[in-house]
Amino acid sequence: MNVRSALEYVPYFCGRLFVVHVAAGLLRAEELVDALLDSDALHEVGVRLVLVAEGADAASLAHRAGECEMHAALAELALTEGAPAVARVREIVERRQVAIVASGSEGPFDAASVSLAQELGAAKYICLLEGGIPTREGQPIFSVPEREVAAQLAECTHPELLSQAAEVCRLGVPRVHLLDGRSRGVLLDELFSEEGVGTMVHTDSYREIRPLREEDIPELLSMIARSIADAKLVHRDYESICEHLQSYYVYTLDDTIVGCVALYPYPEDSCAELGCLFIKKNYEGRGYGKAMCRFVEDKAREQGFSRIFAISQSAVAYFRDRMKYAPLPRTVLPAARLQILESSGRTSGVFGREL
Repeated sequence: MNVRSALEYVPYFCGRLFVVHVAAGLLRAEELVDALLDSDALHEVGVRLVLVAEGADAASLAHRAGECEMHAALAELALTEGAPAVARVREIVERRQVAIVASGSEGPFDAASVSLAQELGAAKYICLLEGGIPTREGQPIFSVPEREVAAQLAECTHPELLSQAAEVCRLGVPRVHLLDGRSRGVLLDELFSEEGVGTMVHTDSYREIRPLREEDIPELLSMIARSIADAKLVHRDYESICEHLQSYYVYTLDDTIVGCVALYPYPEDSCAELGCLFIKKNYEGRGYGKAMCRFVEDKAREQGFSRIFAISQSAVAYFRDRMKYAPLPRTVLPAARLQILESSGRTSGVFGREL
């Protein structure tokens, strides 16, 4: 886990309430100790927690929490008892203890547990599963917006879990996490990293491409500094980016910038340039670059341009093979852009497509 990234989440999580549903098969599992210690760490940084034991045996979960010296208390009534059980859970949480309660039902998304999350205004509903998590083509599905779940059900494993998670989101819980409870450290690894290790279904703007803000410029410069030094990107400084601020966009995960792209317009030539395409190394190969390219292509169409081009000497294969941009002669460039390229002395290739 990246400690710097983890620390960024602490103020964001402080005061939020998480409901953690523990599968019945994990209640006596050795791996549960890790999850309880992780839960205690979350509680220590200000997260309000409810641990829900699947079925009727919350006492076993409370006993193990006690062995981990958690500040926890057992709600005597199962959630199937309705309002009195919810009131007891709320009382425990409000006195700054971890509430432990039995669901009284089977499955990770029983009606009583989901209703509890709704009533308490939970920011997250986390399922510690005994089995696997959804995958597609052998790869984990790290995150998916609730509105896109239906389109992925036929192509993934455990479609019922994805479908149920999406329904919980529609009921008002912003994020639902599906985690392999047999994996040690999975809870903190999921919550304190941008990409996580499980599957998250979400309704909020976890992943988005947005315009660059002036306060983002120092982070952007730091991010692309290595590529500028290696001559993979042309030199940019604070002033030049600020001057063309409206041309830049960033790709964010949980408000953390992991990539950037720029769209430079040439209205006299009815075309635009796709520039400054960059993805942090740890996030390469996940389709973020392609998503940003398609994003600026759409922006170019909205602005009335009929074609788009990119200039690169380090990403030739990417534009040619992945984005299917055609190699073009330099003579197709707008005169002003051609002059800048020629004077730079760079041996960059030119690639483009009609919009």
